[in-house]
Amino acid sequence: MTRDKNADKRLEFNRKIASKEQESDELHLEERKTQNRIENFEAVMMKSFRNLQAIEEELNRRSHIQGAYDETAQKQRYMSNVISQQKEGLKQVYQQRSLKLEDEREQLQKERDSLSWD
Repeated sequence: MTRDKNADKRLEFNRKIASKEQESDELHLEERKTQNRIENFEAVMMKSFRNLQAIEEELNRRSHIQGAYDETAQKQRYMSNVISQQKEGLKQVYQQRSLKLEDEREQLQKERDSLSWD
């Protein structure tokens, strides 16, 4: 019985493909963890802003001057925009990295599949 001359190469390609698949899985897990951390941060920030707004409303009520203290709402909008931009930026980075890994995996598969069976 003759041995397939490309069996070792195929095996090596299979290992590399499996490694890319594992990298992709790890990337998706990292992305989910990062999203969760950002969402938790955002929730804490928005709760803090709500607390500050309640304090401002009480100060405005006591001072009898409407809108004397209204910086918190502006800061909240600014932070919401910053967080939103950061989330979108991270999403794009993870998406680009994911596509790159997929392209690398597909290239390895093509190279593996192009090996002749001897």
